[in-house]
Amino acid sequence: MEVVEALTVQPGCSSQEDFKEENPTRLGKCEVCAFKDFKYTCPKCEVKTCSLQCNKIHKLELECDGNRDKTKYIPLKRFTNMDFESDFKLLENVSEGLSRIKKKFEKRYNSHVIPQHLLKLRDAAELRKTTLKFLPFKFVRHKTNTTILDFKTGTILWHIQWVFVNAENLHLSDSRVPENEKWSTVLSKYLIEQENPVLQEKLQYYQSAGTSGLTLLLKAEQQPGKKFYELDHSLSIKKSLSKKLIIEYPIIHVLLEGHSFGYNVIDSDEEMDTIEYTETGNQVIQKILVKAESDENLYESLKNLLFISEYSDEECKE
Repeated sequence: MEVVEALTVQPGCSSQEDFKEENPTRLGKCEVCAFKDFKYTCPKCEVKTCSLQCNKIHKLELECDGNRDKTKYIPLKRFTNMDFESDFKLLENVSEGLSRIKKKFEKRYNSHVIPQHLLKLRDAAELRKTTLKFLPFKFVRHKTNTTILDFKTGTILWHIQWVFVNAENLHLSDSRVPENEKWSTVLSKYLIEQENPVLQEKLQYYQSAGTSGLTLLLKAEQQPGKKFYELDHSLSIKKSLSKKLIIEYPIIHVLLEGHSFGYNVIDSDEEMDTIEYTETGNQVIQKILVKAESDENLYESLKNLLFISEYSDEECKE
């Protein structure tokens, strides 16, 4: 029996060809070759392609990597269960990533745990009546600190930061300076002609004044307000830092004689009365965290040689 195929023609269509023209496929054509029906949609730019070849062409032309933008805004009317599931997985991945970082951070840099070499350095400083504290690893002052204890000789080799206030708050550092050195000796290399012309120009006033014409002020840590101790040039670093609190390393402000107005200079005995040595290391760190970042960034250049800012120490940024 011959089976006659029945064609359903929509009203207004005179033939099967007309029906096909007015009823394109549900998917549509490939947006690259415009010949075949598309099968794939790019997760990122939503370009419709029919094959792997067309997909490669679209990536080259549009410089598209094909990776879906997980944070792209999707209107509510187009939001599907698949989008919801994708967002949920994204949040889970973020949460897991933060947990891993937190565990790694706590494991390596727990504020209660101090490396052995720093514990020995702290104990050696304590024998010299110097209270030495350390900042968390993220602080630049901790990262740049080169202070060590020479185990063979039992000598502390200090990292010293100089702030030449009358040279536009020029910051210079010395690494591993023996504690028995005198301040005048350590500072003397900056009071001679410098090979660097820029450095020479900034330090010329200090060179003219000489050691006797300079005032050395040590920043007083954890004191209310901004206070400093005046240091004797002729004393050794070891003796000068006795009965002082040092965080990481000493910061010395170098001023031309007679230019120390604006600095609140105190005696070391005053600090001994105000520091609570019974505090745990963690309690000290918590106090430092509250004020250290803001204090260490309060640095402004001098407008002229006779003006001195209230506080010119700076925590260097990475």
